Amino acid sequence: MAGTANISSSFVVTFNPSDTLETVITNPGRTFRVVGVAITNTTGGARNVKVEKDGTSNVTNGGDYSAADNTTSWADLDTANVEFTSGNNLHITCADAGVEVYVFCVATEGGATMSTATAP
Repeated sequence: MAGTANISSSFVVTFNPSDTLETVITNPGRTFRVVGVAITNTTGGARNVKVEKDGTSNVTNGGDYSAADNTTSWADLDTANVEFTSGNNLHITCADAGVEVYVFCVATEGGATMSTATAP
């Protein structure tokens, strides 16, 4: 089966909130695609997090997602909102402190396309 393969530079935005206020992580002028969002709850009690593009479009399906006590949780992505232009910023809101947020990113549209072939 042939498919699409991409090669890309990648980076991770790591955020450790100190309060429950919405925090804007300003884009340094780069286009990118979010390919994963995870939170690690370092405390007891569930912790909720919301990750948005420009404060209006949820990057994660359903908005908030959570991690139980001392666990890591991966969010389902809303694929309509994962492409960021150089003018888009990440907005992260945590319902409580005590979490670490990881936003995994690659070059826009997944990077440069590689050639693919179907094996005989």
